[in-house]
Amino acid sequence: MQWITKPSLALYVIVSTAVISGCDASEKSVDTESQQILSVNTHQLKQQDNFAIEREYVGFVQAGQQAKLGFELNGKIDTIYVDTGDTVKKGDPLLTLDTQLLATEADQLRAQQAQITAQLELVNANLKRQKSLKAKGFSAASDIDNITSQRKELQASIRQLSATLAANQLRLAKSTIIAPYNGVISARHVSHGDVVNAGNPTVTLLANNNKEVHIGIPIDKVSGVLAQKNWTVRIGKYAYPVNLLNPGATVGLNSRAINFRFSLPADAKVINGELAYLNYDDTQLQSGFWVPLSALTDGIRGTWNIFAVTENDAGPEVERRSVQLLYATNDKAFIQGAIQDGEQIIANGLHRLVPGQIVTIKPQITPKQKTAIKPTDANDNGV
Repeated sequence: MQWITKPSLALYVIVSTAVISGCDASEKSVDTESQQILSVNTHQLKQQDNFAIEREYVGFVQAGQQAKLGFELNGKIDTIYVDTGDTVKKGDPLLTLDTQLLATEADQLRAQQAQITAQLELVNANLKRQKSLKAKGFSAASDIDNITSQRKELQASIRQLSATLAANQLRLAKSTIIAPYNGVISARHVSHGDVVNAGNPTVTLLANNNKEVHIGIPIDKVSGVLAQKNWTVRIGKYAYPVNLLNPGATVGLNSRAINFRFSLPADAKVINGELAYLNYDDTQLQSGFWVPLSALTDGIRGTWNIFAVTENDAGPEVERRSVQLLYATNDKAFIQGAIQDGEQIIANGLHRLVPGQIVTIKPQITPKQKTAIKPTDANDNGV
């Protein structure tokens, strides 16, 4: 038999007493927590006859004018004045063809003009001389008629050469592509030395002003979009008010939507081809209630529940209700179910509550009261 010494016995008594005291304290703490009544935030239900689903229809930004510019003549690219991304003004030269052949042709025509002009001067002098001789009776009328005919022929040749030279100068002018409006070069399709045919695209020019947004609208939503008085389009981080230009008349073969054209403000900082989103509130004619998203909790078999507050003799009691979720945003939800207008539901902190639990309701704080609360007074350890 092993005997316990006095020091060991004293230590054993101390440890046993501490364990028993700890157990008593823990039991008292549990009893205190079980007797604690939680304070909850509530939300009063207000029935709505309908709700709006926030939809966005996607489209793209497109310049009001978009031209693929080409030459009206065949030729070889001699000079390129612009490149992709350059801003140009109306009348600026963009590209030029090699014009050496046209310059040579113009020299030939001018030389022929000078030759015929000299011949015409000689004929005019002969005609004047013959008329003088005829007045003295030394010239026949047939000689004068012959010279007159020669003069008319030479005059017609001069007019023909003038028209040919004008056509040469027109081809020379058309050998340079001129910007038809202010814009930005979005693409260049040729390089120096390329031989191009008439009509082949050389550069694509986008107009700076009159930018538009093209958005496809589903057929069943067209009437709703048209019924809106104001339209807003989101492009990147910015939203722009737009005006409807054309509601479209045909359904796209691939998208099965109708293309709507909207005009952007003149100061809109957008780029051709950017994605654009049309905001549309799609009104649904179903009655229900808007509640905070934090007021919903998972139910059985995929259903949704809320916790309503009902009054009984012991005080406000938590009661579970099954609801149907119709629509939800980032912070609120529209629901139907076993709830009535004017009832109070618990707005948040559902994880700490169970049906049948007695709670206290926090007083509602108005916006004026919120502004009057100091930061030190806002500490709250409730749910």
